[in-house]
Amino acid sequence: MAYSEWSWVLGEVMDKMKAFVYVTDLETDEILFMNRNMKEAFGVADPEGQICWKVFQKDAARRCAFCPVNILTAEDGTDSYIWEEHNELTGRIYENYDSLMRWTDGRLVHFQQSIDVTETRRLYKYASIDELTGILNRRVGKERLRERLSAYRAAGRPLTLCMFDIDDLKHINDLYGHSAGDETIRRVVSAVKNSLGPEDFLFRLSGDEFVIVFSDAGQEQARALVEGVQAGLRSPAAGRAVTFCFGLLEISAARTLTVDEALSAVDERLYDQKRDLHIAHAARALGEGDASCAPALDYDAALLYDALIRSTDDYIYVTDMKSGTFRYPPAMAAEFALPCEVVENAAAVWGAKIHPDDRKAFLATNQEIADGRADRHCVEYRAMNRKGEWVWLRCRGQVMRDRDGAPTLFAGFITNLGKRNRVDHLTGLMNKFELEEELSRLLGQGASLALMIFGVDDLKRVNSLYDRTAGDEVLRLTAQKIQSFLPPNAGVYRMDGDEFGVIVRSGSREDVQSLYRELQVLFDRQQSFDGKKFCCTLSCGCAFSGPDAADCQSLLRHVHFALDFAKSSGKNQLRFFSREVLAHRERAMELTELLRESVEHGFEGFELYYQPVFLSGGETLSGAEALCRWRCGKYGPISPVEFIPLLEESGLIHQAGRWIFRQAVATCALWQKRMPGFLMGVNLSYLQLEDPTFLPFVSGVLEEFQIPPDCLVAELTESYLAANIQAVSEALLQLRRMRVMVSMDDFGTGYSSLGLLKHHPIDVVKIDRTFVQGARASAFDSAFLRFVSELCRSVGIRVCLEGVETRGELDFVKPFGLSFLQGFYFGRPVPRTEFERRFLPGGPAD
Repeated sequence: MAYSEWSWVLGEVMDKMKAFVYVTDLETDEILFMNRNMKEAFGVADPEGQICWKVFQKDAARRCAFCPVNILTAEDGTDSYIWEEHNELTGRIYENYDSLMRWTDGRLVHFQQSIDVTETRRLYKYASIDELTGILNRRVGKERLRERLSAYRAAGRPLTLCMFDIDDLKHINDLYGHSAGDETIRRVVSAVKNSLGPEDFLFRLSGDEFVIVFSDAGQEQARALVEGVQAGLRSPAAGRAVTFCFGLLEISAARTLTVDEALSAVDERLYDQKRDLHIAHAARALGEGDASCAPALDYDAALLYDALIRSTDDYIYVTDMKSGTFRYPPAMAAEFALPCEVVENAAAVWGAKIHPDDRKAFLATNQEIADGRADRHCVEYRAMNRKGEWVWLRCRGQVMRDRDGAPTLFAGFITNLGKRNRVDHLTGLMNKFELEEELSRLLGQGASLALMIFGVDDLKRVNSLYDRTAGDEVLRLTAQKIQSFLPPNAGVYRMDGDEFGVIVRSGSREDVQSLYRELQVLFDRQQSFDGKKFCCTLSCGCAFSGPDAADCQSLLRHVHFALDFAKSSGKNQLRFFSREVLAHRERAMELTELLRESVEHGFEGFELYYQPVFLSGGETLSGAEALCRWRCGKYGPISPVEFIPLLEESGLIHQAGRWIFRQAVATCALWQKRMPGFLMGVNLSYLQLEDPTFLPFVSGVLEEFQIPPDCLVAELTESYLAANIQAVSEALLQLRRMRVMVSMDDFGTGYSSLGLLKHHPIDVVKIDRTFVQGARASAFDSAFLRFVSELCRSVGIRVCLEGVETRGELDFVKPFGLSFLQGFYFGRPVPRTEFERRFLPGGPAD
């Protein structure tokens, strides 16, 4: 290709890229090419011909010490190199992807693609760090704790948690102002941080609550460290004294706790210390006060109890220790279908509602109280509510004794743990449990309502373009915008993943359509946050109480049917639950069962078709792509577009995928004997790569049929690889270690960058057919084909062009230097015998 033509291709393709691209001479460091975005960022108009380190660095006298050229050209150098640069000239942070490639005149040159990650790093820091204190925030702290618990459990090492909160912070805010309160928080956090070891960490759990994770420290060692911090904060030299309460929990390697369980347990320890502190303060105030200054406080015990149960979400119980009679609040009696509020034989009545696995621990702690061996009671267990659901409860109580020391009163709190954490901490919305409770309440009252479930379309693309932190930010923005558009009779809730639920009381079909149209207009265009641009449309399903469902679970199920139908019908649309939706769902469920029957009956109805793949000239057969077909006994041939997703959703893809793979390898072994070097492409599902037993299966099949592994091409779509490349890189590397080739299918339709091609184990790129269809009419499509072919050839990647359908298209793409061609012009997918008859020497095998 002539230099002028090469420059035109680069200018056409590279100037459209958000990334920076430049090429330099290895010997002279002369810039041979730079794309438009990079020129604008560095403020240079015509950098070609200049020395790169003079353009990119301030007052540089020689090649940069960190220059990747030194690494790429070293004797033990690598083919490619990824590194991060903080450029002094622009003050920005770049993630650089460097490699060597052949220039138009045949010389080896340095190729670099750079992505500005400054805002990504800033956004990640903003999303990870508590702004006031500079320590980890709740979300990241809990994730770090989860990792630490798992790692230390696996290594057999103990760790200790400390939860603390600052005393009288509200009093400080009220008396001196919130700036003084913030300064107090910073002061305590700073003192704690200075006492931590290199492996310890601290995060902010809520307003004045913090968690310390001590690594390899026992409870007493941790206590000494925390008490040392307390002493320092109380020292006169430190200024105004600041105090805090804390609780400690030592977790041995043998103890398996989730993050929430660990935090709940250490919170209990903190509660105990705070209660003891408050009692001590009250006793001290009583001792210091003048009893003659105030009359005795007289109050009605029954009124006191009523006031208490109405002022807390916890259940307050009172027990007469002499008779064993319990009094429970009305809310608890209703929630757990107790016979009445006052229960004489409470141990039997309440004990019968406790989960069998928890009953022994519950009875043991109660017996300690009854026997007088303990005055305090704290136990967690599950109890069955009136709906037949198991609910986690925490029961705390205290025995009070008379003057003779005999137990007279046992009272305390039962906390419904199922009602905690009902706020989604990412978006600030109430979560799906609150939505279900509100639905049940409204439906129980006979209310008329519409339930809408919104799904964010293609959120994975945002995660692929930037990272999951950016995806979380999109969800937060989505929640805010939905909330801002709601009418007064509607409420929004965060569901699982990328879904949001909206209850519209007395909502009509027109109300729902109007709300969706407003949101659709808002989301159907490019948006941005902190310099990051994205476009995520909204799909929506809707169902109405009464005609569509009478109970909460049916309504939720039907509205999800409608949402699934909206997404499968093209996304970015509203679908009401209807007979058509139900028929679509019922067909999917029926087809799933029919697929299951086919799989269980030896893959009855399954067959592989084979589409030929030719070398670049279009005259020599190179191999074939194996494609699965399924003929259903009831409905006839079913499109792969319909049945492959059903296989994945049902988990049948693992069995079907192995059958497909084995059939393709067996066929390849036969055709190898007639045409040595025959390549067989097999499509893999991402679920297969996530199965740890799949790669050993691949190895066993290759050994069984004794085919050269490099004649097998494992094909995955670009959209999946772009979104999951880190997760499956090891699996792809293992395939390549077996010498199985890896192909990226549908290249050009997703959001992958050139870095995905250069720095991950890809052997073949299959360019989507949409580019060949527009190549003769679109300068961009034509330039894209030329450039990708040139670039891939320079790094050892072969290119296959799909979708060649006419002789004119074949003649047009021949000069592009593609490795393989595929499309209806050469042949449609056909059964094995038909393929042998048309394309293999000797015709069909016996």
